[in-house]
Amino acid sequence: MLWVGLLGVVIGALIVLVALLILFKYLERQKARENEIAHKVKEITTLQLLNQKINEILSKRNLYRSEYVSFDAFDDCYITIDDYIYLQSFTAQNNFYLPSYLVEEFFKNISHHKVVLPPDETARMGGYTYKGGRIIMESFSDRLIELADERRAQLEKLTKEPLRHFDVQ
Repeated sequence: MLWVGLLGVVIGALIVLVALLILFKYLERQKARENEIAHKVKEITTLQLLNQKINEILSKRNLYRSEYVSFDAFDDCYITIDDYIYLQSFTAQNNFYLPSYLVEEFFKNISHHKVVLPPDETARMGGYTYKGGRIIMESFSDRLIELADERRAQLEKLTKEPLRHFDVQ
């Protein structure tokens, strides 16, 4: 009788151990899933913020129209020094959430199109002019939108629900 009781206690302890193992694995997977969802949300938010800043820079062209004396082509782009520094610092601070190859290609391509002006004219204008830079910035913006859409699709697969938070672009 003693052995039967002892055997029952051991079997009960094994069942509790297996149940605890299953519970801890489930909680670990749940936490990993929540972390992955939070990371995807941060990626989407970062891509949208960068795209918003790029679009703000592109829309400033009309504000600085009087400064475009010798740069009157439609595909030229004007970036103020403040905006350029903001873009560099934003991409540096959020490099964990941004695809580095895309950002590096953007800055490399845009730097090749920079118009060399005398320092006094650059200071007077308060920024840099890029010949053909508008096309580069628009294609960068389009690529950011594509990446955000890819991340949204991945996030929908993770959550298994339609996302309403990121509908606005």
